[in-house]
Amino acid sequence: TFLAGITETEATQVETSIEDLVAEGESSELEFKSSLRWDYVVNKVNSALEIVILKTIAAFSNFGGGTLIIGVTDEGDIIGLEPDYLSLNGNRDEFERHLRNLLNDKIGTVFATNNLNIKFLSSGGKEVCKIDIKRAGKPIFLEITDKHGVKKKKFFVRSGNTSHELQIDEVTDYVKS
Repeated sequence: TFLAGITETEATQVETSIEDLVAEGESSELEFKSSLRWDYVVNKVNSALEIVILKTIAAFSNFGGGTLIIGVTDEGDIIGLEPDYLSLNGNRDEFERHLRNLLNDKIGTVFATNNLNIKFLSSGGKEVCKIDIKRAGKPIFLEITDKHGVKKKKFFVRSGNTSHELQIDEVTDYVKS
């Protein structure tokens, strides 16, 4: 299944462009994640992976923007979203709905509505989710619940090809700079 309403030529161009993007490798502006919620190590849903996705999105937004591709390994292998789709008893629509609900809940609806462009692309018969993240006009905090059930707001930024949490005393200096 591919994006409805496009020609085969356009489909080939999209495939090539996603493959070219993946070939660039991870950087300060490009990140790959294998899955939104499916843990390939233990072969089951792991909600901690969802937080990793949200950290990456918040970090890009606090940095200068960037692109996150879900369905691609760190090594650049396009593995697709099928396990995620199956874990949500659905398809691309269920996946996007789940992702947007996470964003609305943990970062905020205004952010999720105005700062993200979510697209689904296909390569070799496997769908991936490409999320283009804009730089936010204000600091973006991610609300995380710790192991004791306490909700805390955390601030993440990009440093090279990784996302890092800044401590509260560092946030002000970072925002000023």
